[in-house]
Amino acid sequence: MSQSDGSLRERRRRQTQMDIHEAALRLARDHDFDKITVDMISVEAGVSRRTFSNYFPNKEEAVLDGPTALTPEIVEEFVALGPASPHQVLVDLTATMVRDLAVQAPQRQSMHAAFELAHAHFSVMAAMLARFDRLQRSVADAVAQRLGQNPNDDVPRLVAAVALTVMRVGLERWSADDSANRHDSPVPYVERSAALLQALFTP
Repeated sequence: MSQSDGSLRERRRRQTQMDIHEAALRLARDHDFDKITVDMISVEAGVSRRTFSNYFPNKEEAVLDGPTALTPEIVEEFVALGPASPHQVLVDLTATMVRDLAVQAPQRQSMHAAFELAHAHFSVMAAMLARFDRLQRSVADAVAQRLGQNPNDDVPRLVAAVALTVMRVGLERWSADDSANRHDSPVPYVERSAALLQALFTP
């Protein structure tokens, strides 16, 4: 299979995933989330139940979006920066994730709806936290490579947790911002969260 064929296949997969995700959000908006089913979402998205299961394990995951692991390209770029102090690794990690966010920004309305569902339904919040946990483990592994430590050591886990908290706080603020001067991109919100964190730990 050529590289172009692989890219086309990946775009189709991503489109199908988004179709299912958006169908789940529409149903959650128009109906009580507790009453919607995987079958309803599948029909709304125009896919089979089997296809749904290839992309999401349940309806809670379907209303959420975003990565659960760093891409190999991001890991390679980040690790290639070489050994550094934990503070510098955190700075580099945040900058790397912000650059990726600028290229692959989520949809504001979809993210806002997902956060609202998470706050309203424990099962969705549990799914969201599980996704963050999987992503955090992936990030901690990359951080450990920079620090020459084990991914289960405290420092890589803490650096990963702090970086992802910066991302989550910024994204949630962006998704909920309905002011007249709001930014279309989540990047300024994440950068503001990073700056506030830096200020908290600067004497």
